[in-house]
Amino acid sequence: MHLRTRLKQLALAGAALATVTASLPPAAVADSGDRHDRPSDRGLSAVIRYTEYGIPHIVAKDYANLGFGTGWAQAADQICTLADGFVTVNGERSRWFGPEGAPDGSLSSATRNLSSDLYFRGVRDAGTVEGLLARPAPAGPSGQLKELMRGWAAGYNAWLKQNRITDPACRDAGWVRPVTQLDVARRGFAVSVLGGQGRGIDGITAAEPPLSPAAASDTAAPDPDRSAAAARDLFAAENSTMGSNAVAFHGGTTANGRGLLLGNPHYPWQGGRRFWQAQQTIPGELNVSGASLLGTTVVNIGFNDKVAWSHTVTTGVTLNLHQLTLDPADPTSYLVDGRPERMTRRTVTVPVKDGAPVTRTQYWTRYGPVVSGLGAQLPLPWTSTTAYALNDPNATNLRGSDTALGFGKARSTQDVLDTLLRTQGLPWVNTIAADSSGNSLFTQSQVLPRITDELAQRCSTPLGRATYPASGVAVLDGSRGDCALGSDPDAIEPGVFGPSKMPVLRNAPYVENSKTMIKA
Repeated sequence: MHLRTRLKQLALAGAALATVTASLPPAAVADSGDRHDRPSDRGLSAVIRYTEYGIPHIVAKDYANLGFGTGWAQAADQICTLADGFVTVNGERSRWFGPEGAPDGSLSSATRNLSSDLYFRGVRDAGTVEGLLARPAPAGPSGQLKELMRGWAAGYNAWLKQNRITDPACRDAGWVRPVTQLDVARRGFAVSVLGGQGRGIDGITAAEPPLSPAAASDTAAPDPDRSAAAARDLFAAENSTMGSNAVAFHGGTTANGRGLLLGNPHYPWQGGRRFWQAQQTIPGELNVSGASLLGTTVVNIGFNDKVAWSHTVTTGVTLNLHQLTLDPADPTSYLVDGRPERMTRRTVTVPVKDGAPVTRTQYWTRYGPVVSGLGAQLPLPWTSTTAYALNDPNATNLRGSDTALGFGKARSTQDVLDTLLRTQGLPWVNTIAADSSGNSLFTQSQVLPRITDELAQRCSTPLGRATYPASGVAVLDGSRGDCALGSDPDAIEPGVFGPSKMPVLRNAPYVENSKTMIKA
């Protein structure tokens, strides 16, 4: 049967939905049974109308007030989950829950509260996120996004001040506290580095130089074949804990000639990685509906009256390793073109519940942090001659929410592409989109380390020559300056691929990306 005929009923249903959506006033029409809230505090306010299914429709006059309404509504729905995440990004899990407990995995792959805290408190002590906030757009967040974050924090805090928590998960808990714009940005940073530094937190916080040359000589170098197999398993799509489905149909395949999108994100129903549904409206400026990651200020997957978009997790590897040749006189110095460079020591102290504070030192290089492994299955031992540093280009990326905000304002799939070109903010997802003019789009436009085939061929170490073909994990020779990642003319910063190097498929009859296996 012809594809057009097979899709007729589905397309008609989608067309009906699109028509209803396009005919709604700036904030969706409410049934007579809807609840209206008008929260306000310290000069900020919003109107929140809840449908019978509890979906908030937030209307505000500008971005700060829209953020206020969004923060208020998220707190009203998920205060305990949100507060738990802020404990994580402030490096205080061991203080409140003990060092041996495990985070829920929503903001990193850390297996223990202590390792999570050592990393996130290190980020906090180093002022990493403050530095990213200070960068001018487009390399840093836009003024509109900063206003959204400021308002979100104010709305969250206002809800805390004006309401009593009844959820037993955090009722009367000392760890539920007011937050700042910086806390909201720290949460966004954690989401950005999930596939890079966030994946390597246990290895970053466990890395330490050998105590003596004798101890170092007892440590075997990684076996290339075993490491390749481990890396392949670690980064294989079928073993991923994240993934989604999405399909966009071109107007040539639908009954009414308009584009049609089906988004099926595979994210949990509970916990810090769940989606939260809402409509956000600034009359004359923004009117978007869809799903947000908890703690973010924007709609991450959604639609307006012209465009709909969804995301799936990419297969692009968002990190690479640099193999360091160490100074024979000092295992905390490494050589680049024969010249020694001292590692930067980041000494971090974590308060611990019912115990003495724990102090550890992390070691950072021009490439990123020294790492002792990527999970237990891929050890990267620090010897007297060799260590490994992890490069994560998303560690300088606080632009993802600007990308989502641009999508929310888009009037066509071309606008979606233009937003990706301008912001270059998606860390680890593909984009699938359709518009009311019948256009379809798929693109893997994301922030990836600029590992060209030529660079991998010229600069891979023996370990890298095994891991890169097997898994996409490049291990480059960190002792050579000519093995730096370089720059593309259209890239927003050095070391990443520019948008023109990213795969794009436009106006195919349909575009689809699906994951074959998702672990619960």
